Amino acid sequence: MDIVDKILEYTDPYKALQEKVRVYNNILLFNNEKIPFKKPILISIGKASLPMARFFRERMELKAKLIVTPKGTNGKENDVIEAGHPLPDENSIKAGKRMIELLANEDYDLVIFAISGGASALVEYSEIPLDELKIINKVLVTSGLGINKINIVRKHLSKVKGGKILEYVKDKIPIVSFIVSDVPGNDISSIGSGLTSIDNSSNDDALEILKAIGLEKYSKYLTETPKSFSRIVKNYIILDNMEVLRKLANTLVNSFILTSEIRGEARDVGAIIASIYNSSESYNIPFRRPYYLLVGGEPEVTIQGKAGKGGRNGEVCLSFLKYAKKRNRFELLGFATDGIDGNSEYAGCKVSSDMEIREDEINNALETHNSYGLLESHKAVIKTGYTHTNVNNIYVLRAP
Repeated sequence: MDIVDKILEYTDPYKALQEKVRVYNNILLFNNEKIPFKKPILISIGKASLPMARFFRERMELKAKLIVTPKGTNGKENDVIEAGHPLPDENSIKAGKRMIELLANEDYDLVIFAISGGASALVEYSEIPLDELKIINKVLVTSGLGINKINIVRKHLSKVKGGKILEYVKDKIPIVSFIVSDVPGNDISSIGSGLTSIDNSSNDDALEILKAIGLEKYSKYLTETPKSFSRIVKNYIILDNMEVLRKLANTLVNSFILTSEIRGEARDVGAIIASIYNSSESYNIPFRRPYYLLVGGEPEVTIQGKAGKGGRNGEVCLSFLKYAKKRNRFELLGFATDGIDGNSEYAGCKVSSDMEIREDEINNALETHNSYGLLESHKAVIKTGYTHTNVNNIYVLRAP
């Protein structure tokens, strides 16, 4: 739990903005840039929308604002839209319309976007009926596709994503986006479905993905995304997975960062981490005890049919436990920085060499996507509640 506390500290978006952004005498200072303002508006959308909005509200008088957060995460704020996640709902459409109205009608001289994970579902405006949008998004998020491909489809089916929202910004008004990345590799055009980014994907790319998942009938709604902007648009990532891994590594003796971009099926990721551990045990290659191995990223889970209580971290940890040699001590922590892993109430789990779980139990949990159904019976789950941030998942292997 000490490591979990450190991860939560290092993933705090408010602290990240404090470290990197200054507001002084109606000037916004960041990344060696100076942007003056008198009538700024703020659009803060995503899992980190509340702490990011608080940073700007405390430092400038906003002409107008829109704050959108997942349902059940608002707390005391009374001027916030709580919308659906991971599937869009009526409030997602409401937020999309409000965003357009604000940009089209307000009097402003600077637009500040604060974008974080979850924005793709939280705000939407499309010709597609809501019930069908829900179906499309459900198929996408359970398909096993990587987030980049998922968001290619979302961008081309939307009237606001993939940079399209900037069509509503008044001429010559600068746009600045501060982004918390939840996408491996930090592709700005994919984070939050690239609200303020140019997009290099095409309708043909989106159509190919729709065909692969059996949704080609929606191709009639595809619209092209902008490939350039004729205005000042600055996108600035203020927090990502690698930054958290680096800070964590500085606190752990003899620690090694493997990657911040791990992808693929969660059970395969667990097996890969186990293979690295096993080689280290047998040959002292690539690591020699004692050590910590740090991995970050966004494994996928492909669901076919019914699923139990599970999540990507549960499957990573169980798969690791299945393949790791148990002759020496180890512990593996899998943690979702947003506090929610899959369809469970847990942020993650911790497995260790002294756990007695049969291989057939692990196999059954993986096949039925019921990893947390098994892990909670062994008291191996971690529950934090909603964290108001998201920089993907973090895995910490300890070999003392």
